Amino acid sequence: MVRDGTIKLYRRVSKKRYLGGKYLYAYERIYLPIPSKLQKAFKPFLGQPLKIDIITQNSCITITLKRAKTFQHAEQAQAKTLQGNNKRVISEHSRT
Repeated sequence: MVRDGTIKLYRRVSKKRYLGGKYLYAYERIYLPIPSKLQKAFKPFLGQPLKIDIITQNSCITITLKRAKTFQHAEQAQAKTLQGNNKRVISEHSRT
């Protein structure tokens, strides 16, 4: 597939039938295979959300992948508020 540094985009049309086969839903996907030489560069990004930017100029396409910003710190804040809420619930029960 990767001779002289070229690759080929692949198009796949998926078809799904619904309502007992009465109707057909079709959608198109375009695939860009990553050459095995370059897979080492992509391994650290596997399983992570990525933001994609595509720039087209003349006959050139530039695809930029960046790590998407995630809000994992919000889970820690939520755990703290849950602990605070538990204290309030305990104090309300002790009043009765």
